[in-house]
Amino acid sequence: MNVKFSVIIPVYNKFPHLDRSIVSVLNQTNPDFELILIDDASTDGSSEKILEFDDPRIKILKRAEPGPGGYAARNLGIKHASHPWICFLDADDEWELNVLETLAEVIRNDAGVEILCWGWLNVKDNVKTLDAYSQKYKDKPIKQFTLTDFFNVPQPMWTGGISLKKELIDKAGGFPEHGFKRGGDMDTWIRCLYHSHKNLRITKPMTYYYLDSVNMVTNSTEKNIAFSFSDFVMQVLKNTNDKQLIKAIRYFQNRRIYTILRERVNEGKGIDYDLMFKMNTNLSFYYLILKLHVKRLLRHRAVQ
Repeated sequence: MNVKFSVIIPVYNKFPHLDRSIVSVLNQTNPDFELILIDDASTDGSSEKILEFDDPRIKILKRAEPGPGGYAARNLGIKHASHPWICFLDADDEWELNVLETLAEVIRNDAGVEILCWGWLNVKDNVKTLDAYSQKYKDKPIKQFTLTDFFNVPQPMWTGGISLKKELIDKAGGFPEHGFKRGGDMDTWIRCLYHSHKNLRITKPMTYYYLDSVNMVTNSTEKNIAFSFSDFVMQVLKNTNDKQLIKAIRYFQNRRIYTILRERVNEGKGIDYDLMFKMNTNLSFYYLILKLHVKRLLRHRAVQ
């Protein structure tokens, strides 16, 4: 079976890193792919740079205005994708050269898989660190996972290390183009996992996630946890009878809120508790206690 991929790279002001990311795709040992570059209205010379790559497998699309998180750019790439399997790579990251060859082999051996993820290496100041999921399951080369596993930690999915069927992401509604400055990819994976029947995770790291690149969304101080309490997630909570899934979602939501509370305490900022409790009125007793504890810390800081 010949497995073909559409690789989507949104490009917004990533000029210094484009050789690294694009060449890592063009030099794949499996040549059965198209590379879709979406110029998301760059202003740093990236628009001109991507035109220098001369390869018949490249398709260049342009947008008039950049969108938060590259979500609209990815949707445009999905719309124009010609092949049944979609992959994503950010313009400042890099693949190992055997990514598509490895994926194709797994897909040929398991026709039922709809989502296929793999490990990655976090890279900062030339120091490489294996992602937490791969560390935990290092003795399992391939592991099946579910939506419940996603809501627990460590999480198996990341945008730079995922391939999925085009028909699946279309069914899930693609990436959210409104309401998310961050977290839109997480929202998308939740919806995809809900509709998917089989998901596999390759433990081997095959993507380099550079944490010291220019113009990184994750360097923003904007903290968006809306995806944890989206209408879709709340509907899943309302309609499921799966106790393990309910427990995992509640844990996921509480952990997100805890992260925000902790960061704001560290920054010496106040907390909009009304907003927190509008988002989720069913927090566990433990987190009610946490709320009071954090409030006391803030009051103590104010006195000092």
